[in-house]
Amino acid sequence: MASGRTARWPGVAWCVAVGAWSLVFAVPHIYWAAGGRTGLGTRTTAADAAFDQLWFFVYNLVIVVLAVCGVVVALVLAGDWGGFLLRRWLVFAATLAGVALLLRGGLGMIVIVADLASAALDNRTPLILLVIEPYFVLGALLFLGMAAHYRRRPSEETTSPRRP
Repeated sequence: MASGRTARWPGVAWCVAVGAWSLVFAVPHIYWAAGGRTGLGTRTTAADAAFDQLWFFVYNLVIVVLAVCGVVVALVLAGDWGGFLLRRWLVFAATLAGVALLLRGGLGMIVIVADLASAALDNRTPLILLVIEPYFVLGALLFLGMAAHYRRRPSEETTSPRRP
C-alpha cells in the first residue's frame, strides 16, 4: 500500500500546486468583483472607469468560475475519479489552460521587458503589474506539468495485458 501511495505522490503534488495556484488566482478577482481597488497605485482613475462597467464585474466572475474549475480538475485527477474518457478530457482541459496562461503571461512578460527597456515603467506603475505576469507563467507551468504527468501515466484500463 505504501508503494501505491508513493507512486501517486508526484501527481498529487502537481494537483495540490495547481489547486493552490487556482485558489490564490481567484482571490483578487473576487476582491475586484466586489469593488476593491487597493494595489492599483496611481492609476485608480483608469481602474474606476473599468470598475464602473458591468463587463468588468462579469469578467471577474468568469475568472473566479474558471479558477474553481481548475481546482475541480486538480481534485478529480488527484483523486483518480472518473473513467478514462473523463480523465482524458480533463488532461486536455489542463493542457489548454496551461497554453492559455503561458501565452498570457509570456506576452505580458515581453511587454514588461519592453517597458523596462524604454523606461516606460515608472514609480506610478503598480507593483501588482510586475507580479501578475510571472504568476501567469507559474500557473502555466503548473497546469502543463500536471497535464504531462497524467498524460503519460498509464490508466487502470490500459495496464492489463493486450491480446494479440
